[in-house]
Amino acid sequence: MNILNYKRFSRKDKPKFEILNLIVSLMFVIILPYLVEASSNPANNVRGNMLYVQILNYAMPAVKATCFDEEDMAENSFSLKSLVLGAFDINTRNPLGILGKEVAFLGKDVSGSSVSEFKLDNKQITKNDDSGNLSRGDNSNTSSGDTKVYDPSLKRKMNTEKPDILIYHTHTTESYKPGDANSFDDTKNVCAVGQQLVTELNKYGISAINDTTVHDAQGYTQSYARSSVTLDKYLKKYGDFKLIIDMHRDYAEDKNSVTVKLNGENVSKFMLVMTKKNPHFDKNMELANQIVNLSDKLYPGFSRGINLDYNYGTRYFNQGMSNSAILMEIGSQINTTDESKASTKYIARIIAQIIK
Repeated sequence: MNILNYKRFSRKDKPKFEILNLIVSLMFVIILPYLVEASSNPANNVRGNMLYVQILNYAMPAVKATCFDEEDMAENSFSLKSLVLGAFDINTRNPLGILGKEVAFLGKDVSGSSVSEFKLDNKQITKNDDSGNLSRGDNSNTSSGDTKVYDPSLKRKMNTEKPDILIYHTHTTESYKPGDANSFDDTKNVCAVGQQLVTELNKYGISAINDTTVHDAQGYTQSYARSSVTLDKYLKKYGDFKLIIDMHRDYAEDKNSVTVKLNGENVSKFMLVMTKKNPHFDKNMELANQIVNLSDKLYPGFSRGINLDYNYGTRYFNQGMSNSAILMEIGSQINTTDESKASTKYIARIIAQIIK
């Protein structure tokens, strides 16, 4: 879309307008590469180049870059309006939220070290065999250690043959403070939060898998393509689950917006992200609404609600593969790992009641 309206100019003025348009476009081409932080990390370069490509598309539609498809663009949401407003510190619905979440590397290196090559094949779909990730637990009378949260009446006999819940992580390296925003350390990143959720679910007799396959190390914009292969593997092996969670962490500038105090401790808030055009939307949303509504009833302020900004997202965020699929953001890069792990006992309590 041109910055000015051709109809406002006479034919005499048209050459001047074209020169002006050319100058503005060249400014985008020359200056923008310097706005995207250079990095020796391959994964960072892919995501940084994506920002440049999208701005270039806005500035020069006639020379539109075609290196990435629409699915790639969905994974790196960008708004020229948000960029301009952000320069003046104008916050409209947290304009850096989506962008910052997907390209948090602009302020931090992914891991502080080079990214190892990630190749997905039929022989190595998961980093750990799923039989090792399936937490079977026991039926002893253990509790969460917090009687204000744990409800023993929701405990049931665990199914040791088929897991009830699958947790996986499309953006596996998303991490928390006190470390970097991205980390391969599964004791600090979203995988650690997923594993803690498995532990809390087990206390209710709910069996769950926390898959730690790395999907975003190489070729970041194809993370959902990789995670869909992982998800498909489990669906073929077990059939559908009672709940499938693609667990992420969000991006935020204000910690108060993503943190709540429950029972005297700071815990990370959670948010669900759903795609409206996916073929299983009605079933997915039924489950998402149950989770959020029960959360609001039991723990007011804990849920940040449901984000319905996406029609398609990237591959529907894999929600088109199941009636029980949701994308859950727990905390943000400004939260600590411990705050996000603390959220899981509340999330497990909510899930236990919905499943029962």
